[in-house]
Amino acid sequence: MTCVLLVVFDGLRPDMIRPDVTPNLMRFAALGTTMARARSVFPSETRVCTASVATGCHPRRHGIVANRMLHPADRTALVETGDGESLRRMQQESGEAAVLAPGLSDLLAKEGREYAVFSSGSTGQSFILAPRADELGQLVLSGHGARASSQRGQRLLERLSPPPADPTARAVWIAEAWRTTQMAAPPDASVLWLCEPDTSAHYDGLDSHVQRRKLSEVDAAFGRILDDWQDGKLRDELQIIVASDHGHVTIDGHVALLTAFRAAPVLAGCSFTGGGGIAVPGADPGRIAEITEWLMEQPMIANVFAAGEDALSPGCLPLSTVLLDHPRAADVVYTLRNSDARNATGLLGTSLSTDDSRLPLGGGTHGGLNRAELATVLMLAGSAITPGHTSDEMAGLPDIAPTILSLIGVSGGAAMDGRVLGDALGEQPFACGPQLLDIGEAQNATYHQRVARLRAGRHIWLDHAVRV
Repeated sequence: MTCVLLVVFDGLRPDMIRPDVTPNLMRFAALGTTMARARSVFPSETRVCTASVATGCHPRRHGIVANRMLHPADRTALVETGDGESLRRMQQESGEAAVLAPGLSDLLAKEGREYAVFSSGSTGQSFILAPRADELGQLVLSGHGARASSQRGQRLLERLSPPPADPTARAVWIAEAWRTTQMAAPPDASVLWLCEPDTSAHYDGLDSHVQRRKLSEVDAAFGRILDDWQDGKLRDELQIIVASDHGHVTIDGHVALLTAFRAAPVLAGCSFTGGGGIAVPGADPGRIAEITEWLMEQPMIANVFAAGEDALSPGCLPLSTVLLDHPRAADVVYTLRNSDARNATGLLGTSLSTDDSRLPLGGGTHGGLNRAELATVLMLAGSAITPGHTSDEMAGLPDIAPTILSLIGVSGGAAMDGRVLGDALGEQPFACGPQLLDIGEAQNATYHQRVARLRAGRHIWLDHAVRV
């Protein structure tokens, strides 16, 4: 019976897959199909992306709208989605699920199929992949130990060496845990989420020597899985998908954003998420218009979006443009100035960062709409996958879940925002109709922004956005 392993390299840029750094990812790419135009979602933040991977939906449907988002029951309070306990408290206090769309965990359980999560990411990230793991009897093993593992994961943890504190070592540890405990008889679908190269990009410098070394260590751990798969009895049964959730841009400057916000009379009484969101008291349309007008005057700001479709100030675009029109979203959402300039090692994409981010100049950041933040890795290989193929069709994070469901014969994918990647499965190259460029554009006398999207039927992918 066909089974699927999804391996996510958090924060991996496609142009960092190179023979000298990631020989095993290069080897894997040669075996199957590469989706060369894969894209993330917005905000391009890990927990938002995790929910889109798990549910096949954009944030406008799954409700995880930021890494640090406004509390559904109290928009003056914040929920840190990287903390599993914070998400559980939010559910209790709001009376609604953290993840509002059914995901792989629910859909496989409904049909009596096995699903497992092995993650070295944050405790909240593991929770989002399987929010009801104990209730459904599913295996969740976290690199953060028992507090973020399900009951089945805690029992497995007792048989393993303790997870290391170092992020890179923890990513290698979780990969080895999946290989040594699951490879012989994999679940119908498993997710192996590796926290590298995201952590090293942030703190060691994007594409630095240190980051490349750490990425090579994680690539070697993936290589051991690849070796066992190619040499073992599951070569025909197991299909493997390799992805990243977002890319990175290089920090080329810091701005005292919160200081500027607190000093601006127009923002008096507002709440700030610290990640690009502003909650306006009473969601007053007049205040929202004043705030967006002020933001568009600031040279440190790139894109500006606001809730609602009507009465937006000239230059502002609605949140629906970036598929973020959800009641949990902030009233105003912005991104920081960025560019397509190259960093010291030649990678495209730079951005400002806030001075309270604790991220160094030259470090990596993400969350915005730069091409390099939205460009992701998406490769598939296995007996059901077209070998030696590169697809130029649009693809993205919401396409992963319906493709997994299609491969293992589980229903539910048709209700998702994503499409089945039939062009990787040897089917009709693209069954959703022609891909059409869709531009969202707005301007006033001094400000001009543009969002480029691709559409095919009901499917939409964000390509990039700029302040013109």
